[in-house]
Amino acid sequence: MAVPRTRPAVDPVCPHPILSTPRSYWFPLAISELELGSDLESLTGRSHALPVAVKVTSALTFLASGSFQTATRDTTGISQSAMSNCLAQFLEALQRRAARYITFPVPVPTAGHAEGRFPGVLGLLGSMHVALRAPSENELAYRNARNYHSMNMQVVCDSHGTIINVVAKYPGSCPNAAVLENSALARLLDGARLDGLWLLGDRSYPLKTWLMTPILFPCSPGEEKYNAMHQEALSVLKQTCTLLKMRFRCLDKSSGSLQYTPQKVCQIFLACCILHNIALSRRMPLDLAEGEELVEGSDADPELPVQTPFVQISSEARAVRARIVQRFRESLT
Repeated sequence: MAVPRTRPAVDPVCPHPILSTPRSYWFPLAISELELGSDLESLTGRSHALPVAVKVTSALTFLASGSFQTATRDTTGISQSAMSNCLAQFLEALQRRAARYITFPVPVPTAGHAEGRFPGVLGLLGSMHVALRAPSENELAYRNARNYHSMNMQVVCDSHGTIINVVAKYPGSCPNAAVLENSALARLLDGARLDGLWLLGDRSYPLKTWLMTPILFPCSPGEEKYNAMHQEALSVLKQTCTLLKMRFRCLDKSSGSLQYTPQKVCQIFLACCILHNIALSRRMPLDLAEGEELVEGSDADPELPVQTPFVQISSEARAVRARIVQRFRESLT
């Protein structure tokens, strides 16, 4: 006679056992079930249907651990197939609400700039590779420069680490410059009149009037100062990507590749970005395991070589950067 699997009881105060674990910062996120309830409530009327609280926290368990295996089953008390269904419903519900949590700011001209900071920074642009199993179709397109399969996710954050733009749809072999060039963000900024505002990006992106990149071979104190301030500002993006991987282990290649289709991996990444913003807005701490450290400004993908774009740089873009260098040169005198 088969013995039915027992499921942990749902407590109204602490809805699920995972919320009592050391990573209890997830507890406030369970409030999101109130917003997702209409999407996650069962329509079958079955007496054994999973409660919304269990669905939400089961999905969060996977995102935090990256595994459907023993740890997840022991925590939730539900089967792997049920976990998979919970995750699918949760991801689709969050995707429908992405615009509520990830918004690009309306460019507003600034009056001057703070001393010791890069002026006019609208956002910090970069990429993050998320490993996945080799797709059955067009496998080579997903093999990145480090010879593993991935999705190349474009991320823009502000100076506080809040993610304000995400492009999650391109395979790992796609260069950063190509992802940007084909994005709605590039079309928006190409058509905008930005007065003294720009994104900052590394040398894998082309210099534009709205995108400042490092000077490859600085040859004056002003250019060296420009590069130093640029690197310091961009370190916030690198730390944001590091936080994403530490908060959501499913994104960390060291935990193994995601065993999903490219489309599902993109949904997972978008969900993690949304939850990251919610965590920041609620000032939820990152609980580190014993012996773990958050390396300040560590590189998001240090093992991936930078692909410098071979594109024609406009004289207008060079002039914009030269004016910024001049401001740094004057600050040295």
